[in-house]
Amino acid sequence: MKLKLIVTCFFFSLLSAYAQDKKFFIGLNVGGKFANKYYATRYTGAYQNELPLLFDNPYVYQDVYAVLGNKDFSFFEYNENYRYSPAINYGALIGYMVSPNLQASIDVNFSQLKVKTSYSLEVIDPGNQTSQGQYEVGFILGEEARFNGKFNLDYISDGDNVKFIIGASGLFNSWRMERLLVELKNESWLYNLYTVNGATNNFTKRVSGSGFGFGINLGLEFKINDKFVGQFVYQPYLSRMEYFATKSEIEATGSTYIKPKRRLEHDVTLRILWK
Repeated sequence: MKLKLIVTCFFFSLLSAYAQDKKFFIGLNVGGKFANKYYATRYTGAYQNELPLLFDNPYVYQDVYAVLGNKDFSFFEYNENYRYSPAINYGALIGYMVSPNLQASIDVNFSQLKVKTSYSLEVIDPGNQTSQGQYEVGFILGEEARFNGKFNLDYISDGDNVKFIIGASGLFNSWRMERLLVELKNESWLYNLYTVNGATNNFTKRVSGSGFGFGINLGLEFKINDKFVGQFVYQPYLSRMEYFATKSEIEATGSTYIKPKRRLEHDVTLRILWK
């Protein structure tokens, strides 16, 4: 919330510059974000193998035992088919016409990403007379707030009604885990950095981070009226963010270190500009 307030004040403070120099322009962004599934790994419970630790927690164990009809259980497997759902991306933009065909701009965008995946428990039922195992499937729900700040340099072709756009962008990213729920039969358990219902676990999980990246802009500009234009832009970019524990944190817990690397993500953005 503080970040959104700071960004809003910054953009309004630039309106005076826009009023004095018509080379400045402002606008609003709305579109879709398609985040890389690699970053969703931290919501599955598989990273640092923390989901079995959750069920070993005595508070959670007793709850699950009761949900399963007073039957014992053991963790069975993760679902490897996980990803972020496409999210709405929205924000604002301010720019400057360097020349009739070249524009520089800074835009800020916010999005709320969601992850849904599943896991399986093996139910230990002494009354089961068959050779087949009994399993229960539960779900994991994650929510993440994402902020993107981009510096864009775009070339706009000549044309009357429709113009082509090609450009490049530099990117700053930040993220924050908003919620992480483990569900089973309409019951849910919230777990975060170190604790579950007050009991300490021996795993380390980041709840926020940041990073940098770069990308390209490909799109079209079309005239709305004498004061407004629209720009529809496809923005693929490579970003590297701090999503996992540091090497020293991993060594302290005996888990596997995952080296950060740049990952491909995609934005599809509609800009409405007042020029």
